[in-house]
Amino acid sequence: MPRFRFRLQKLLDYRRLQEKWAKDAWLDAQRRRIDVERDIDAVRVERTGMMESKPLSLADHQALERYLTRLDDQERAHQALVAILEDEEEEARQAWLAARQEAHALEILREGALADWKKFEEREEQKALDEWAVLRRVA
Repeated sequence: MPRFRFRLQKLLDYRRLQEKWAKDAWLDAQRRRIDVERDIDAVRVERTGMMESKPLSLADHQALERYLTRLDDQERAHQALVAILEDEEEEARQAWLAARQEAHALEILREGALADWKKFEEREEQKALDEWAVLRRVA
């Protein structure tokens, strides 16, 4: 009995590879967004710690105010970056879903072709058994 060969196997393999690349890109975009969100949390913790400090002089108070303003600016910049990264993450997710759908379509074609091949092989096997039975009967 010959082995099953899907004529679009190389294309299916390539689509699976594309799906993997797209998923890796989506996960990478997700990781970058999470890293920036962690940076925002770190800035907030730093600000909270600095708010609890007690400046002794006017110069210390002014320096603390400038530092807190800089932390606020950093947080706003990180939040803007998170918005951009969320958009990129969604684009990467949509690309992964499209690649996944294309690979799945070829997998369905492969499954159909395999089922057809199995039916053909079963018919051929049945023909051979029928012929063998007829030849045994005659002898």
